[in-house]
Amino acid sequence: MKAVIIRFSSLGDIVLATAALEALWKNNVKIAFVTKSDYKDLFAADPRVSRLILFETIAKLRAQIKEFSPDWIVDLHANLRSFLSTIGLGIPTARVKKRNLRRRFLVWFGIGSKAPHSVVDDISDVVKKIGYNISIPFLPKLYPSERGRKSADKIVADIPRPLAIIHPGARYPLKNWGYKNFVKLAKIFTQNGFSVLFVGKAPEGSGIYSSGELTLEELVALLALGDIFVGNDSGPAHVAAALSVPTVTVFGPTHPALGFVPMGKYASYVYSDIKCSPCSLHGEGRCKFEVRKCFESITPDLVFERAVDVYNRKKYDEESAKTS
Repeated sequence: MKAVIIRFSSLGDIVLATAALEALWKNNVKIAFVTKSDYKDLFAADPRVSRLILFETIAKLRAQIKEFSPDWIVDLHANLRSFLSTIGLGIPTARVKKRNLRRRFLVWFGIGSKAPHSVVDDISDVVKKIGYNISIPFLPKLYPSERGRKSADKIVADIPRPLAIIHPGARYPLKNWGYKNFVKLAKIFTQNGFSVLFVGKAPEGSGIYSSGELTLEELVALLALGDIFVGNDSGPAHVAAALSVPTVTVFGPTHPALGFVPMGKYASYVYSDIKCSPCSLHGEGRCKFEVRKCFESITPDLVFERAVDVYNRKKYDEESAKTS
């Protein structure tokens, strides 16, 4: 059996989409994955992808899908572009239920459940539509490339272990916990025997290591080498979680109920769940208060405690595996 999976963007969403890739691959399905060229490096060493199709135009994509001749199309983007790319091809298509209206009602009016939710559950439902009854949902998973590993190894070569990797950035400033908070967190890590590496630039003279600029391929490989990862609600947190790195994601104006929680065996998160959160679907916009109240109760000490908890959980699992 052959299937085409479509997820054009963005980084975190594509990482979550690898849950479907993992589920189908484990069921011996030959897979073509469709995405934008910006994200091709995610699959540079992925054994599950028989063919990587980089989106250019709708007409070209339709031709490439027909050439691959799949038994099913799994549309995990479910927008107008993916609809026009697949309609009328005569190929059965399963589209993800995006719950856009439910999310917007929660953001705009505060109406709806605020229980944490993951789109991985929705992805599992799509896979079931094409005939695979998955009793245990598959988690997102990534494979670092050898080329990426060589670059990453050079970055961490002289850094003592254990290593906490911090990504202090976010696409939208509103959902950024704040650079000062990440620096305070880094100091707590160093006081407790961890080395700290900032993805990007670290403050000078701080004792915090800096990765410098990275390609996506290098980022995946570097995060795989971390003992802990902490970041905002952004793409790199999804990457770290999919690599089974102990991961803590800080949520503020966005919210776990919206479905975009990084998923992994050792993935965790912190959020305040105040009345006005979520106030943004992806982190766009501005806060109506002078101070973002959703971040006020999220202290560096709290984030450190959560990070150490998932770190120790992985260590326990690894020690148990050695003795079993």
